[in-house]
Amino acid sequence: MREFEKGDRVVLLDRPLGRPSKIGGVIIGILSEEEYNILLTNGFGKGKIKKVKCFQIIKEEDYNEKDKTRQQN
Repeated sequence: MREFEKGDRVVLLDRPLGRPSKIGGVIIGILSEEEYNILLTNGFGKGKIKKVKCFQIIKEEDYNEKDKTRQQN
């Protein structure tokens, strides 16, 4: 079962705490069940392709939903 599909917009999570960063990307390749190639769409590495594990990214929709609940509280 894959959590992500090709073309999904994602946000990178920071390493030590797992909080969403402001760096976004698009999944352009699936290497295995846990590894993906993403094209960075902003930040210092904009336009570069990065290999990431599934625990290093979150879907943009999920990130936006969490952000909305934070704003309401």
